[in-house]
Amino acid sequence: MNLIAQIISILSNPAVLSIPASYALVFRTSGDALYSAVWTVVSLIFTGAIVIYVLYGIGKGIFSDFDVSVREERKPLFIFTAVIAVLYLLVIFFLNGPKILMVTLGALLLGVFMDSIINKRIKASVHLAVFTSFSLVLAILFGGAFWIFPVFAPIVAWSRIKLKRHRLSETVIGTLIGVFLVIVIYLVVQYLLGIK
Repeated sequence: MNLIAQIISILSNPAVLSIPASYALVFRTSGDALYSAVWTVVSLIFTGAIVIYVLYGIGKGIFSDFDVSVREERKPLFIFTAVIAVLYLLVIFFLNGPKILMVTLGALLLGVFMDSIINKRIKASVHLAVFTSFSLVLAILFGGAFWIFPVFAPIVAWSRIKLKRHRLSETVIGTLIGVFLVIVIYLVVQYLLGIK
């Protein structure tokens, strides 16, 4: 069971999910597969920087594991992620990139801010926040069979609990953060940007 939990945890890792999320969002709003692929590669570069930072942090003893599952170790990761998100926002802005990615990065910054505040009391599951956001956004954008993805959130929660990375309350809080971020993204996209 630990192996299954580990596989689920890897597949639901925010770094892993950010790549298909980037493609899906840009493709849904542009309809251009090549344009979507180019911006997915750009997203991969910025996501890769965060992954490299975590690996470097593990090597230097800043982080104890790839999930940065010790609450007290998360602050440097939150700061670095916020810096990377701002840099990516600037790249999108100056290259006149997809507005939907700007909204998504804004939501990411909001999520990092929320998680850093919540992290002072409880270690909210970032896995669940990102997985919930990603699966709900896919379901809203594409409908139909994509509504199956949110159903997997309890399985992701189970994997995080099974691996002793989180308690049930921490997965619930992560899920609630994810739902809140989707509501923010939806409102911004629908009512401020007018993207259908």
